[in-house]
Amino acid sequence: MDRVADELRRRIRRGELVGGQRLVEADWTQELGVSRGPVREALGRLASEGLVVIEAQRGAVVRRMLVKDIEDLYEARAAIEGQAAFAAAQRINEGGHRGALEALLGEQEEFVGGGEFGRYLGSSVRFHELVLEFANNEFLSRLGKQLHVMAYHLHTTRVARATTLLSPLTVSGSAQCHRDIGAAILRGDAERAERLMREHQMQTRDGILAVDREGAARPTAAG
Repeated sequence: MDRVADELRRRIRRGELVGGQRLVEADWTQELGVSRGPVREALGRLASEGLVVIEAQRGAVVRRMLVKDIEDLYEARAAIEGQAAFAAAQRINEGGHRGALEALLGEQEEFVGGGEFGRYLGSSVRFHELVLEFANNEFLSRLGKQLHVMAYHLHTTRVARATTLLSPLTVSGSAQCHRDIGAAILRGDAERAERLMREHQMQTRDGILAVDREGAARPTAAG
């Protein structure tokens, strides 16, 4: 069942399965070479994670992200990752935390002046994963990673199809936010790290909604 859930989660995250798409048990038993039991359990797990919705008459469907969902998602990420950034700053000198963060921030310097969104996205995800890892809190990490999957799916299926990425969702703006958050963590300034992370998530939310509004105003451009 774990293998089935991981595979479906991966495809949702990569945008191979899109919002509103039906997940027919029989199709997945054949494709993945498993019985219906593991597929049914995997779909139930993804439903509990918010990636799938079980609808009457239709069965399992990949969740569509509506405006309220986007707002709720980023409010949750602001709270969880803000606290994680606070804790990460307090623990920056433990283990190899400082070196790992400095190395990643160095890699992201090339994006401060802009860059290709698809290339940057993986590096961006890794930054947020590091912050959660450094916090050393099992529950923050578990919830944060679950929200990452939903956010990554949102980016790959919604934002990446837009003709323009509006500020502050530009690569340059996001990389600059990461630089500032990382600098606060490296200094051990927990309160500033938390505040900047919360602001970053709210700016990301606003940028996604702005892209959505542009797409609604120009439906042919996103096609």
